[in-house]
Parts: sequence; C-alpha cells; structure tokens
Amino acid sequence: MARTRSKKQPKHPAKKRGKEPRKRPAKKLVKKPAKRPAKKPAANRLDGARSAIAPADPPAAPRWRAAVGIIGGSGYIGAELLRYLAAHPRVEIRWASAHSKAGIPIADVLPNLRGFVEGRFLSSGEAEKSIGGLDAVFVALPHSESQAAIPRLATKHPQTVFIDMGGDFRTDDPEGYREYYDHEHRAVEWLPRFVYGFTEFQREKLKTARLVANPGCFASSILLALAPLAARQKLDGEYFISGVTGSSGSGNSPSATTHHPERAANFRAYKPLAHQHLLEVSAFLRTLTPKPFEIHFVPHSGPFVRGIFTTAFFPFWRAADLEKLYRDAYRDEPLITVGRGSPDLRWVLGTPRSHIGVAGGDGRQRAGGKSTGQSHAAAFIAIDNLGKGAAGQAIQNFNRAMGFSETEGLLMPGGFV
Repeated sequence: MARTRSKKQPKHPAKKRGKEPRKRPAKKLVKKPAKRPAKKPAANRLDGARSAIAPADPPAAPRWRAAVGIIGGSGYIGAELLRYLAAHPRVEIRWASAHSKAGIPIADVLPNLRGFVEGRFLSSGEAEKSIGGLDAVFVALPHSESQAAIPRLATKHPQTVFIDMGGDFRTDDPEGYREYYDHEHRAVEWLPRFVYGFTEFQREKLKTARLVANPGCFASSILLALAPLAARQKLDGEYFISGVTGSSGSGNSPSATTHHPERAANFRAYKPLAHQHLLEVSAFLRTLTPKPFEIHFVPHSGPFVRGIFTTAFFPFWRAADLEKLYRDAYRDEPLITVGRGSPDLRWVLGTPRSHIGVAGGDGRQRAGGKSTGQSHAAAFIAIDNLGKGAAGQAIQNFNRAMGFSETEGLLMPGGFV
C-alpha cells in the first residue's frame, strides 16, 4: 500500500541527519524595463529595403505597378532582365518569350529564378498576341532581328514603350550600319524615332520616350569616359582606348571564341580598330560637341565570364584635372563612383554600377631622364557587361520612361570576392 503524507507532516522534511537545511539566497530586486510599444507595420511593403525606415503612419496609398513583357528572355541579357525585374518593386512581369524554349517553365531554363518568376516561356506568336495592355516591352533579340519586329509591334501598340537591347536602332546612320554590321538596314525610316539610352546624358528625352535603343556594353564604358569631356567641349583630337570583356558578351550560342578551353587561359584582341560600337559612340558624342575628334579602340577577349574593364588614355591631362572633371560630372549619380587608381572589376559584377578610376602624372613626367613639364593621365572604367552594359541600364531607361525613380530596383552593392 502506498504511504500517504500525514496532515501534520511538514511540506519540506528535514534533510539527512547531521546536515542543516540549505538556505536559499535572498532574491535581488531587479527593476523590469518598461514595455516598449508594439511596432507598427511598415507603411508600404513595395518600398523594399526602404520600408523599414519609411513613416509608418499614415499608410501610403498603394503604388501602381508597370506591366512588362520580355521578348527573348532565355539569353544572357534576357535572363538578366528577368532577374532585375523580378526584384523591382514597381513591376509586374506578365510574360517572357523564348522561341527555342517555348512551353518550358522559365524556372526550368533559369533555375536561379525559381520562386521569383512563374510561368512558362511563350512562343514568338504568343508573345505578339499578349502585348496589349502592357506598359513596356524589352526586346532582347539578336542583332538585325529587332528592325523587323519592333516597327510592326510599335505600330500596333502605340501606347507601349519598347526598349531594344540590340544594335539595330542606336544611330540614325544607315550607311554606317551597313559598314559596321555588314548588311542593309531594313527599317531606315524608324532610325530617327528612337532615343539613344545612355541614361546619364539623356534623361529629359527618356522621360517622354516610347522607343529606346539601349547602348552596347563597350559603348557604355567608353561613353562613361568621354561623354563628360564632350559635354564640356573638352573632347578634341585623338583618343586611344582599350577594353577587355568577359565571354558572356558574345551571347549564349557556343562559338570557338567562347569555348572554355579556348578562352579560360587565353587572351587576345578582336575586331581591332573596327568594333561596331564605335559607330554609336562617335554618333552620340557628336550630339554633345561640334569639335572634331577621333577614337581608336581595340577590344580584347578576357578569360572571365562577365564584366568589362576599359582604359582610356589622356595625353597632356593632369590626373587631378581629369578626376575633378569626372567628380563634377558624376557628383549626383548614385550608380557611379569616381576615385583615384584602378577599380576592381569584382566591385561591379552582378550590379548596374560603374566605377571610374584615374591615374597619371602631375606635370613632372620624364622622357629620356629629363623632366618634360608635361602631364599624362589614364581613366579606368569597370562595369558589368550585363549590368550597366545591358540590363541594368535598360532598367534605368525604363524607370525614366515610366516616371519612376531612376534607381528603383537598382540600388545594390557590388561584390568584394
């Protein structure tokens, strides 16, 4: 039978014989902190990272989101457009087309977008039938294909903004196009209708643009170096520029020059003094200055996947003067950084950012052991060929055309390793 405690039995019986019961230490009185008021929810979750510091009261009215489509969404530029747009707080991706991948789920072709972009790739025909009601369409087709597609689609959908990622409408120069692209332009009458989208120098035009020609990757890096000089009437004479690009600049169709064994441990020049981006660079700079100039450009294939590193030489410039010119030109640009010395390419990869560095003499350069009294400078431009050189700048132009903040969806730091 189980033993039961007597009513007189103490609740805490004495310990073993010979030991006194242990006394508990007196509790210290600790003043409890006052309760903080519960946090109110952020005013507008569409504001992304900024919602954490946005005023919580009163709540902001929901902002409209632009409906967009992407023609050619499975290539490197199209995939990068999808990546940027998927994180854009003011965008609703309605569809993306890829003729060779039609019917395949987007996330199966681009696994990095799983959970961010739903649906399947449309065929070209399905895409054309789905443009109605869209605010903007990004066209990421191979060179020469946009000139057949955009005039037809823009005529049918006059309220939609079309942003062309190819080289078809970057200059109003059909003869130059024939020279650099080796065939006749098939939509010459449409050339003057496009706004060239080098964002930092075209902002006012982009606000009302319905047709935008996005600059090329090398062109963007060269213009970052030369446009500030042209705008201040300091661009004259000859300029010598070299640039190195990653293999993604050639697109995702395999070729001998992008094949890994041919490129991974190799370095070479290609199209020396004859790269097609010279056409658009010279044409745009002539809209900024009447002074005569000549650009000599040699591009190189680098043993890396993405990024462009461009070097521009400025004889008879003091480095301090060139740096000041860039700082004045880009002082209020949140996506452009100016500094002394060489930037690292890794700082911009995966972002729309640009880093510009300056180096050179102070007027005491030596030739043959004697002081010349002359100075020379060089500028280094680091961009991501798929960022500022393609998708990132296209989003800048899209934001301007939609009336959004230009950096909406684009403020992100680069990598360090």
